[in-house]
Amino acid sequence: MNSDANKLDHQLSAPVSVAVIGVESLDTSLAFYSETLGLEVAETSTWQGADFERYWHLPSGSSARCAFLGYGPDPVGRIQLMEFDAPQRKRIRQKGIKRATGLFNLNIYTSDVKRDYEQLRAQGFEFWNAPNNINFGPAVGEATELAFEGPDGVVINLVELVTQDPKTMIGHLYHFVNSYGRTPTGFTPVVTTAHTVSDMQKALAFYYGPLGMKLFSDSILEGEASNRAVNLPAESRTHSVLVQGGHEYGKIALAAPLNYEVPSLVPDAEAPNIGYLAQSFQVSDSDAAAVACAALGAAEYSTLVELDLPGRGRCRTTLVRNPGSGALQELFEVI
Repeated sequence: MNSDANKLDHQLSAPVSVAVIGVESLDTSLAFYSETLGLEVAETSTWQGADFERYWHLPSGSSARCAFLGYGPDPVGRIQLMEFDAPQRKRIRQKGIKRATGLFNLNIYTSDVKRDYEQLRAQGFEFWNAPNNINFGPAVGEATELAFEGPDGVVINLVELVTQDPKTMIGHLYHFVNSYGRTPTGFTPVVTTAHTVSDMQKALAFYYGPLGMKLFSDSILEGEASNRAVNLPAESRTHSVLVQGGHEYGKIALAAPLNYEVPSLVPDAEAPNIGYLAQSFQVSDSDAAAVACAALGAAEYSTLVELDLPGRGRCRTTLVRNPGSGALQELFEVI
């Protein structure tokens, strides 16, 4: 009985299964994600055909070279890279944009952030800051973070978990990571990914409803120290909510600016452009998920269809827009 209940809860509480990224050069981006971060390349392929064009709203004759990467036994925190062969590609996010409505960054745990800083600096990456040690208080613990401009305009945030006391939030994660394992170069899959929204309640209704995610934390970020860590003016106030699926990885860090304005990445976050295109979630019933999305006002971008998705095989899948931001969200059911 308990086993069945836990299985159902896992099915109904969907973490981010895949971060879908349009890349300028598949070879260059693969060098970062597979060689530097050490993620395993599960599949490479060329995706094309009429169904592909309709799904991504592309002109006839378009195609994409794809690579699918991950780590560990669970379908969570993985990365799908797509180099589109289509006209008029442009960058979704330009350097210098520190916060914007839409999908924004990948948060990855590392075993040694200071080592990473030196190695990545030698490779020519541009940093937002030097390694920054943050004490979140006795209940949460301490971590060291490093943000930099990753390939294709996607911000990468590396986090070294410092506190080891399992009674703290960070200590619990520290021991989970040690038991789950790391890539050969000392990293994890995507632990958390950022999504800035214009309407927090509508965004949460989507993540809580069709995806069954749960609240992880809810706070107001303010004060000079907190804002310095995320490169915001000292007087900024941000509503920050973390939601979690049925796994320690694949969480979403939602942010809603309270007293400042930000640009929007959403209009350009479509194929064949370069950058963070979509969050993808595995659901147990794609028909029910599509109905729930429609009821919440999550506008359909691509109708529910049967496709071969990179790294996942034959699926029933749809793309919708998150009602809290307009960002693309992919919901798929493996057949």
